[in-house]
Amino acid sequence: MTISRVLLSKAIRLAVAGTLAEVVLSCGQEPTAAPRVISAGAAVAAKPAPTSPSVNSASPAFGDQGTTIDVHVIGSGFTAGAKASWLLHGVADSVHVHTNSTTVVSSTELIANITIASDAQLSFWDIQVALAGGKNGVGSEAFEVTSAQILGAGTTGGDANVHDMNDLGQVVGQAGASTLNAWVYDDASGMVNLGLGVAWGIDPLGAFIVGQNGNSVPTSWAHQANGSWLAQLFPRPSGSVAGTAVSAKRLSGGTLVVAGWDEIQPTKSKNAGNLKRPVTWSRTTDGQWTAPQLYAIPAGFTNAAAIDVTSGGQVVGQLDASVGGVVWDSPSTFVTLDALPTRVNPAGTLIVGGRNNGPAVYWWRDRATNAWHTTSVPLPSLAGSSCPGGLARGVNDAGVIVGWSCTASGAKLPTVWLLDLSGSAPVLIGAPAVLPGLGAKNAAFPTSAAGVTGTAPYVATGTAILTASSMVAVRWNLR
Repeated sequence: MTISRVLLSKAIRLAVAGTLAEVVLSCGQEPTAAPRVISAGAAVAAKPAPTSPSVNSASPAFGDQGTTIDVHVIGSGFTAGAKASWLLHGVADSVHVHTNSTTVVSSTELIANITIASDAQLSFWDIQVALAGGKNGVGSEAFEVTSAQILGAGTTGGDANVHDMNDLGQVVGQAGASTLNAWVYDDASGMVNLGLGVAWGIDPLGAFIVGQNGNSVPTSWAHQANGSWLAQLFPRPSGSVAGTAVSAKRLSGGTLVVAGWDEIQPTKSKNAGNLKRPVTWSRTTDGQWTAPQLYAIPAGFTNAAAIDVTSGGQVVGQLDASVGGVVWDSPSTFVTLDALPTRVNPAGTLIVGGRNNGPAVYWWRDRATNAWHTTSVPLPSLAGSSCPGGLARGVNDAGVIVGWSCTASGAKLPTVWLLDLSGSAPVLIGAPAVLPGLGAKNAAFPTSAAGVTGTAPYVATGTAILTASSMVAVRWNLR
């Protein structure tokens, strides 16, 4: 079965934990309380244009399913009585994108008030402008019907990057270029700037954010009663010069465990880069962080970083410049993986990641033997074999995987895959599906999904291009 840009719009029968359930994943948008309205000036009569009109762009260049909005269409040759309409792959579809009115502002601008149906296809649509005399012009794929929702302002300044989310809908990341600011988003407070640093992970209960501050020191931010966030440094081992905390998970008993790494200078050469050591911290009942627990580095490797932890306390990490991975069942027992892991599902049965300059991949834990299958299984890209690159960055216990993959044009776009976990081994269901953007196309700006909630209806988060050179944080509803 092929999953098109409608994004898993067909029903998929998925068995999870032995229960057969019908899951339909399609990106949706919660209905808005009121349509977004862009005020328009009075219509201006223009002299008939000697040539056909042209359509250059639209603002906004995207619209959500189930909304009514004003769209400014920019072009040339517009005259009094011109009408705008939306076409899907060159075919008019006024049922799903209906033009309520067209107001000609000038020969180069008109305003179309449109209603986008809740089941309109998630895709790029053409905009056609027809003159009263019969001539018309078309802007090919000038407008995107989307389900991507910008998180608050989308950024705290500069391009935004997203790193993690929890089931409460809280999202963390960074924004900026040479100077990075950590941020957290939730629906109640919007996007909150945490100051210099990077926010890598968030507690499932929303009480703590983890990452590093502007001095590259492992840092947690604790949520306060007044809604603010208080920064606190993690304890560091002797010789530490830097480090970061990446992931925060609750064990079955409620203890918060944080995975990350510590950095020390090499003993032989000061010109070499710092060496990374995998560590975890735990939050004690007295409200303090424990001293870091160091984890064994496999023989033959000099660097390792812990990057995620399961609800059972298993830790997943990366080895030597991202050449491979490792899974620790305890600080001293481990198995190695053949590619780069990025996340593990809370149940500790599925790890996702990617191969260097290769596809997104996953590893799975055998139900019968409880052993990991350490050879990665590739996930197909949006382009298939013509451009197989990708990276899986988030996974849940239902087998929903999100990340990015390559398109036929070489662009890197947010992607979702679905695995059936009901059998003895995971089975890919259908083809990968692209997550829609915000109407902009720029292959030089890779975008990605970074996390997915664990409770249906699932929500994914990641980034999208807002303009030709601006990246913002977004989320998608997967239903």
